[in-house]
Amino acid sequence: MSAPDLLAALAAAPSRKPQRSQHEFEHQAGLFSWARNPAVLRSLPGIVLLEGSMNGVQLSKVQASKAKAAGMLPGSHDVRLPVPRGRWIGLSIELKYGKGRPSADQLRIGGLLEAEGWKVAYHWDWEDARAEIIAYLNQPRPTLTPGS
Repeated sequence: MSAPDLLAALAAAPSRKPQRSQHEFEHQAGLFSWARNPAVLRSLPGIVLLEGSMNGVQLSKVQASKAKAAGMLPGSHDVRLPVPRGRWIGLSIELKYGKGRPSADQLRIGGLLEAEGWKVAYHWDWEDARAEIIAYLNQPRPTLTPGS
């Protein structure tokens, strides 16, 4: 579901500030445990570049200030795969858990990424995110001209 579609679907629901849960961390850790498996790394070219955001980690005020100064972006999605496949230049996934909802910043970042040619997805289960990654990586690589 694209960011604008998700935003429209959530518009009627009451607004609340989502809290990042331990369960969401566990889903992200489960996804990376799968992705770092040697058999997966051999079978899915490009997955080695799968990266996770640290935005959900609780930081002290000093650490948060340093992270912001170093470029941490509010609303950055949990998982990014910066490899082109199909018509997209990369895949960005925001993981949620239970009744968690993407924040306004996460939806804004999703829309900006889509406008730049990224595929954006929101998932509530690491296995759904895994299926998204597999389907994405099984698309053909676009023809790129090096150095252009």
